[in-house]
Amino acid sequence: MSKKVYTYVGNWGFAPAPKGISTFEYDMETGSLELIETIREDIAAGQLYLDDENRILYSVDECGERRGEIGGGGYVLAFRIDPMTGKLDFINEQQSLSPEPSYLSMTKSKKYIIACHCSDPWHVTKIIRKADGSLGNEVLFDDTALVLFPIREDGSIGSPCDVMITEGTGGKGPNSQRNVDPVTNHIQLVEVISRLHAVIASPDGRIFIACDKGMDRILSFRVDEEEGKFVKLDEYKVEEVASFPRYGVFHPSLPMFYCDNENKALLNYFHYDENGKLELLGKLDLLTEDVGLIDGKPVGAQDIRIHPNGKTLYVTLCGLNDIIVMSLDAEGRPGLKQQIHSHGKLPRGIWISPDQRYLLSGNMLSGDITTFRIQEDGTLEYTGNKYAAVSPSAIRMLTLEE
Repeated sequence: MSKKVYTYVGNWGFAPAPKGISTFEYDMETGSLELIETIREDIAAGQLYLDDENRILYSVDECGERRGEIGGGGYVLAFRIDPMTGKLDFINEQQSLSPEPSYLSMTKSKKYIIACHCSDPWHVTKIIRKADGSLGNEVLFDDTALVLFPIREDGSIGSPCDVMITEGTGGKGPNSQRNVDPVTNHIQLVEVISRLHAVIASPDGRIFIACDKGMDRILSFRVDEEEGKFVKLDEYKVEEVASFPRYGVFHPSLPMFYCDNENKALLNYFHYDENGKLELLGKLDLLTEDVGLIDGKPVGAQDIRIHPNGKTLYVTLCGLNDIIVMSLDAEGRPGLKQQIHSHGKLPRGIWISPDQRYLLSGNMLSGDITTFRIQEDGTLEYTGNKYAAVSPSAIRMLTLEE
């Protein structure tokens, strides 16, 4: 029986240009891609979750405003995959309640999906009358939250059933500050508001970890599926202010979690126990020398992936536009192995092919996908192949029997 592999690419970018989700057919022999279609160019599909068993693709619409309104938050969408063509058929959507939904993760039972939010860094100033009768004001920020949605039998998304609001300092903490990205003019608030950039499930599905780049922390929690509720487990505050914990991965067989940082070329790695308790085991600089600022900003990480065999870890770096390859020893401790150029600009999303022969790099700013052969030792070799894309951010792949 032959197989077909489809590649789904969520498109995202700073400019208000068409984005959407692109579907490619993937050739397992050559690692090549052929575009089938791009749909829903009205949504910023910064992250995707693929339920391959039920052939449902879930996507965020990473926006801060309800359609046709001012404010109100983003959306979470569900699409059914046609097994004959790989094309997507829209099922339904739900409002995500908080601005900028940035990542999706599903419980192992597939009964619930979780959205986390990066949130808009905007504020409102309210005039108040104090308890003594004098006048003053207070500054309020958007709520940042983990939001839990039930999944119906047909794969559609139900109305939200629980939220976990992750508090910030509101600008009153010792490290509170306002940064502006010199390239994009994107506002980055440091330890002012919570900005959840990723939520990842452990291999056994019992524990989730969320990376909070706004508050420089990592949160662990579980889902009580009987009650449809979040249960917070632990919180770890990273030492480096404004490092911005971004994405993370669990080791496939060891109780290890790896987290990269958007504003610093640094990898933090943790041990976790069955109760979600996080223990920092070490840190690894992703660069062997200080390269300084590039375009006025520090080199930081984007995506992170671990090889299914648990022996190699991959992290992409913006600024340098490189992919860092790390070996993992028997205890899961990382060591630098290779630094290779992505052959694109801003490698925001990477993925390992189902047969583990190729790594795909979605280069958002150059609008292309480059492919690399994965060698026996986990290192990468550029194939020389580059495929036009919109603004690739997230990549997921599905294998179907014909």
